[in-house]
Amino acid sequence: MIERVGHFKKLEGNVIESWCWKVSPQTAESLVGGDIYFHKGQKEPSYFGGKILSYRVHDSDEGEFPLCRGRVIFTFESSREHRNVSAGDGGWSYQQKIV
Repeated sequence: MIERVGHFKKLEGNVIESWCWKVSPQTAESLVGGDIYFHKGQKEPSYFGGKILSYRVHDSDEGEFPLCRGRVIFTFESSREHRNVSAGDGGWSYQQKIV
């Protein structure tokens, strides 16, 4: 995922939320248990990431996630192993590369 703004919220321990992703619920469901990597650009290595624990679809225009109604919020456990990983060329779409 290309994440330049820092839409992260620390929950507890190493558990983090990353929000406002334009991903279908079906795709989000298929990613649970997988890895998520955050990059500043397509050709840059990841600077953050972890193992996806769950997701939810934001259902409000209010609260801590304004303007994200209908978008996915991923909950993941961050780890150092998810830093400095290259996504490789090709396969990017809408600031995302899902493999």
